[in-house]
Amino acid sequence: MPYWLLRDGTGDAHASLRESISCDIAVIGAGITGALITDALVATGRSIVVLDARDVAMGSTSATTALLQYEIDTHLFDLTRMLDADRAMRAYRACAASFGMLERRFPDALRLARYQRRPSFYLAKDPKAIPLLRAELEARRSIGLECEWMDAAELAESTGCRRPGAIRSSLGAELDPVQFTKTVFFDAERHGVRVFARSRVKGIEPHGTGLRLVTMAGTSVTAQHVVVCAGFESGDFLSREWADINNTFALVTEPLDDARRAHALPLIWESARPYLYLRGTPDGRVMMGGEDVPFRSAEARDLLLPRQVRRLAAGYRELFGWDLPPVACAWGGSFAATDDGLPLIGPEPGGHPRVLFALCLGGNGITYSIHAAEMLREHVEGRSHPLDDVFGFARRAYNFRSAENFSARAKD
Repeated sequence: MPYWLLRDGTGDAHASLRESISCDIAVIGAGITGALITDALVATGRSIVVLDARDVAMGSTSATTALLQYEIDTHLFDLTRMLDADRAMRAYRACAASFGMLERRFPDALRLARYQRRPSFYLAKDPKAIPLLRAELEARRSIGLECEWMDAAELAESTGCRRPGAIRSSLGAELDPVQFTKTVFFDAERHGVRVFARSRVKGIEPHGTGLRLVTMAGTSVTAQHVVVCAGFESGDFLSREWADINNTFALVTEPLDDARRAHALPLIWESARPYLYLRGTPDGRVMMGGEDVPFRSAEARDLLLPRQVRRLAAGYRELFGWDLPPVACAWGGSFAATDDGLPLIGPEPGGHPRVLFALCLGGNGITYSIHAAEMLREHVEGRSHPLDDVFGFARRAYNFRSAENFSARAKD
């Protein structure tokens, strides 16, 4: 069971969609990405309906450990080679700018979600990784990102980590993703947004001048625009596979005897791939995750949980030199990631131009979602966005089917 659901509860259950309705914009997905996008779309003055196969924040949002970082899983110097220097720089700077954007837009929701700024420590797994991290440090500094090198002694003194060095970035944060998502949707509903739970969409099809979403229960929603932000399940509405799906595993310990140890923890992750990541919680626990494996099925993922928890505990012991505190709860989750670590935001090339996607993939899902909200609002209002060539589908060169033959249907 994810920690956030145990801490916050599932909240009030939204009703399912029981009759066919119409709106201007239909949003598929009521997680944190859907919340941020819905909030941005409210400003357009259009009517909005949100559909989720579960309920608000009950999918991947409840499984995330919510380490908010500007640092992309792909190193800046690697991203420069994969794209170009300008777009790589804009990707990193956009992620860095997302903290201010979030804080200005949602001060009250962040307070309720116990949002805290935290430094981020990117650890060298072993001495062989030091040249790589040194190169990354210089690449980040060259584009104006504030970060510094920590040697083994400084790292051990500040955190107890046994690593040969690390990049310390002052810009990072943590929050309670479930509480934040519920708060944002509560406010959206006050502005007329209708949210329906347990209403899985099985298909999107052209309907006159608009689009029609058909649910598994046979009801439908007719809309002029559709926004798909359903995590890795968004792939059900795409014409091709754009990302790989992996499982990650996480745990939360019982409260530490000295809660200040947890409260003082930075966001920690490391250069190994896959990597361990950890943070503290507001009630003095350690939350950590990692041990990623390729996705096969939810059932296979859950069967792996006991083994992966043991591996996480061993990783903690190797990192700090002492045993992991008793585990209170543990869970597995699935996520999708692109080969360049960036999101895919906007219409799919060759697809219907008013079916928009927010595939905020990889380790920066929340950070990307902040920009997805602004980008998709611009798309709905018929304008381009400066990040379209960085976070949009356009940066990927593939062959696509024609828009005339568009039909997106979920797997049965």
